[in-house]
Amino acid sequence: MAKKPISFALKTIIFLLSFSFFFYWLHMNGRFNIRSVLADLGGIPWLYSSLVTLFSVLAGFIIQKEWENWNNLLDSVKSEVNALRELWIWSRHLPEQYRDVFDRGVKKYLKEMSATGLDKSARKEISSEIEDSFTELQEAMFAMSKQDQGLMTSTFSLFSKILECRTNRLRYSAHHIPESLHKSLFFITFLVIALCLFIGIKNITLDYIFTASVSLVAYVIYIVIDDLDHPLTPGNWHITTNDYGNLLGQISIKRK
Repeated sequence: MAKKPISFALKTIIFLLSFSFFFYWLHMNGRFNIRSVLADLGGIPWLYSSLVTLFSVLAGFIIQKEWENWNNLLDSVKSEVNALRELWIWSRHLPEQYRDVFDRGVKKYLKEMSATGLDKSARKEISSEIEDSFTELQEAMFAMSKQDQGLMTSTFSLFSKILECRTNRLRYSAHHIPESLHKSLFFITFLVIALCLFIGIKNITLDYIFTASVSLVAYVIYIVIDDLDHPLTPGNWHITTNDYGNLLGQISIKRK
């Protein structure tokens, strides 16, 4: 059984507790006089400002691309479900021998997607159940073409729409940040968080509020990007199988 992902709130609490510990240790450690360092920063704040600007530009660019990919993936999932619904409704008007085949094929597809379809896509695995359902539908269409070309044309058009939406879903879910860019983002995020401890204010309370706020914003930005980069992996934001399961429930009830 897969472990439940850590919630966003718990992640931020753990980070703030860890950061608070290091802040307290740095300021109360007798071996290192942080107050004397903060008293004469010189041009360090300007250098830190340049680093934060670089981080902001990089993070903004990545989030924009990841958010666009997320929306495209979400639209592909909903379009795939809608296409399956259209095919099932159309199949209700087909001759009985084909109606049963399409009903069974669509249900098998939805059942597999609801159960493990997205997990297998995340692992780049091929679902034998989905491939079997496609094969059954294709064979039914070819057999139907020998009797009524008009029915076959309309059915194949709906079937092709499902294939197109599925292809788009697989393509968008396979898009990820290049490994080098991901590591660069992680490194810069670490620098922003670590170095903000040395950009301080004389009042220790205001110093803590300032540094904790900057570090928390950097951390939140990073985990948002990381979640968006893995849309099929359970996290704070991920694509679910709810749409497939809801449609399966609807057509099962109507079939009865």
